[in-house]
Amino acid sequence: MVRSKMTLRAAAAAALLLVTACGGGDGSGGAGGTIVVGMRSDFGGFNPITSDALYSMELMNYALFTPLIQYDENLQPRPWLAESWVEEGDTAVVFRLRTDVTWHDGQRVTAEDVKFTFDRARLPESASLIGSAFLSNVESATVIDSFTIRFDYARPHAQALEDFWWAPAPKHLLEGIAPADMRNAPYNRAPVGSGPFRLTAWEANRQLVIEPYEGFPESLGGPPAARRIVFRIIPEASTLLTELVTGGVHVDIPVMPDQVNQIQEGASTNLLSFPGRTVYFIGWNNERAPFDDARVRRALALALNRQEIIDALLYGQGQIATSTVPPWHPLYPEGVEPLPHDPEAAAALLEEAGWTDTNRDGIRDRGGQPLSFELLVSDDALRRATAEVIQAQLRQVGAQANIRVTEFQTMLAAHRGRDFDAVFTNWVLDNFQVASAPNALLHSSQADIANSANRSSVRIPELDAVMERAAAASDPEVARQAWAEFTRILQREQPMTFMFWLNELAGVRDELSGVEMDPRGEFQTIRDWTLSR
Repeated sequence: MVRSKMTLRAAAAAALLLVTACGGGDGSGGAGGTIVVGMRSDFGGFNPITSDALYSMELMNYALFTPLIQYDENLQPRPWLAESWVEEGDTAVVFRLRTDVTWHDGQRVTAEDVKFTFDRARLPESASLIGSAFLSNVESATVIDSFTIRFDYARPHAQALEDFWWAPAPKHLLEGIAPADMRNAPYNRAPVGSGPFRLTAWEANRQLVIEPYEGFPESLGGPPAARRIVFRIIPEASTLLTELVTGGVHVDIPVMPDQVNQIQEGASTNLLSFPGRTVYFIGWNNERAPFDDARVRRALALALNRQEIIDALLYGQGQIATSTVPPWHPLYPEGVEPLPHDPEAAAALLEEAGWTDTNRDGIRDRGGQPLSFELLVSDDALRRATAEVIQAQLRQVGAQANIRVTEFQTMLAAHRGRDFDAVFTNWVLDNFQVASAPNALLHSSQADIANSANRSSVRIPELDAVMERAAAASDPEVARQAWAEFTRILQREQPMTFMFWLNELAGVRDELSGVEMDPRGEFQTIRDWTLSR
């Protein structure tokens, strides 16, 4: 059944539309029954300081913790833990926190928790996504009183309030843990949060259970509607779809593009499709040969037919990516065309870099070494299929990509540790501040930080300068021009090859109501989800 559908393209955030499965719940605590969500991979740890996996972050922001701000349907910041703020020109902001938000152990959330999180996230040894993607323009945090905190900026920059879409962690539980040990702290598997739900059970790679926190304040809507939400880990996409169709799960996240028709035609299932914040890319390890040569990286990018992949594997549910700026963002550089599919230009660049097929076996070589490398990919069906097409397309220009498939968390550990040749993976925009993703992924300042998001070891001073200029531009046209220049440098240097933006797809059964999904995420109305039967 088709209830609603969004196209990827949106001219600006103000034109954003919501995809809604059914009507809203009544909001009464525990009245919405037990909801089962099927997911293909397990969550990472739940620690605001160190977590960086998509669904872990979404579940923290909307269910388990309480961020300083949230976004409204027009992608404008709105009060959340911070009930109000005062901006002091372009130099600082002062937040006033709500006084009725508590940790799940009953202790009150205060400005000391916010400052603790800020201070830890800023330490290089924490390798924190908050530090790299949100706080690069924030100089300091000062506690004024228990519920008031001031942040001073390092420099003027655009979209400054969007630096603060993150949740504080509990100082009283984490201050004794060394920053370098924070990522592996036992707390991450049994978090004490401050959100509308609390985590009550977690069996690795099997299921995770959250239940209402009855102490969640009425000023933020009170306890959630569902009595319990169970996340079942079902790695096989076809098995998960069968569970959705037969009622074994109420939500299927994420749906594969080739499953769209089956969900649309189902008598009791609805497809939700909306513009995504996830960009898929090939990360080249810029410190390993042959990827320390920009000519090779660009050649391999030119060898790829990305539109063919979108048409054949995504069933049209995607758009070619040129950078970390999504096509629906108002700062997207419209005038910069994607890098073309041009095997002849790819071959010429490889020849220029000294890679020729001396033994006529179809694989280029140089100095007796073949142009052969390992392409790391997780065991997700779409990623595996895309990797196979990438392998075939690169083979046509004489490059051999040897695919290594691993479980997602194993792949992520190798990627974080920079123990790879090339990797096909994705990145999720952590907020709607367009400068945050490139700073985390591509800025040289992150290249030597262990476990940082700059996992390809990108060091391009010209790119750094343009990113910094674009981030500081408060005039939209100036910013758009700077992001266009940023994109052109990426196309020339190819420190990573951006492949496509994928529409986010989910399946929801008729009996589940209150579900709304849009670029803010799949779980943004999770506290309103309720079963009607």
